[in-house]
Amino acid sequence: MNRKIRCYIQNWNCVATDLIDNLDKFGFERVERPIDADKIVIWNDVMSDQIMLIEYAKKKGIPTIVLQHGSKGTSRYYFPFNQPVLADKICVWGQAMKDRLLETGTPEKKIEITGTHLIKHLKPRIEHKEINVVFSPEHWSEEVKENVDTAKELLKLKGVNIFTKIVQEHNLDNYQNPIISDRHSKEHIGIVADLLSKTDLVVGIMEGTFELFAQCLDIPVVIMTDWKPKVISGDDRYLKYDKRLTNAVKQTSLKNLNKTIWQQIKNPNQLKEERKKAVIDEGGINIENPLEEIIKVIKNA
Repeated sequence: MNRKIRCYIQNWNCVATDLIDNLDKFGFERVERPIDADKIVIWNDVMSDQIMLIEYAKKKGIPTIVLQHGSKGTSRYYFPFNQPVLADKICVWGQAMKDRLLETGTPEKKIEITGTHLIKHLKPRIEHKEINVVFSPEHWSEEVKENVDTAKELLKLKGVNIFTKIVQEHNLDNYQNPIISDRHSKEHIGIVADLLSKTDLVVGIMEGTFELFAQCLDIPVVIMTDWKPKVISGDDRYLKYDKRLTNAVKQTSLKNLNKTIWQQIKNPNQLKEERKKAVIDEGGINIENPLEEIIKVIKNA
């Protein structure tokens, strides 16, 4: 009888949850210590703890695999950070992410397009009478002015329900109808899926994972673009951080935010084709079984 492949797995944003739940089905078992692993699966290779883990794995000859953990989950590989992909393999969601990594000089043999099983957890939109707008504040090391300013502007928006999808870093008191989820928790993606199923429009500061998931459900996304570059956790490289946006979102200033929201509510199909393209290019929604693709990468690493 063949021995199961022992995997040391780190999970964040639920990117490895389906993998963990189906280990036995695919001939894997989870181990608690890297020293006991045949393969190491992590959600980044750019932070200090994971860099040390990669260095250890290389010394021991243990293959390492990174799972893209969000729509902006590979930003540290690009300018102004320019950190290399240290893992043996990186599983990215879509072709656009692979193309950006290739532009950084990452060897193509390291990059595998797998899609993400997180999209499979999204729920169909539910019919409802009222108009529900969800604000997705930017995730930073601390509360930022742009989040607060946008929340205040949304207070002036009449005729709609405003909800706010936040995480622990945000101040509950700043937002209307806050809905919080813990990105360490298995329930995180379920909370996101439930909220989006009843959403008519999403407002964001940057185009991240929540915005991409909205696009997967053909929900219009408005991005408030009045952003002042700022340091995060003492890292001043973020002052040069590029706020990359696709053409699947409607961009607007804070001054014109509410006007733009109503324009998109009244014309929900304006960027429909752009959303269709973005969720393939950025999210790999066309990939039938992302989990099986990830399993192949792990087994072959």
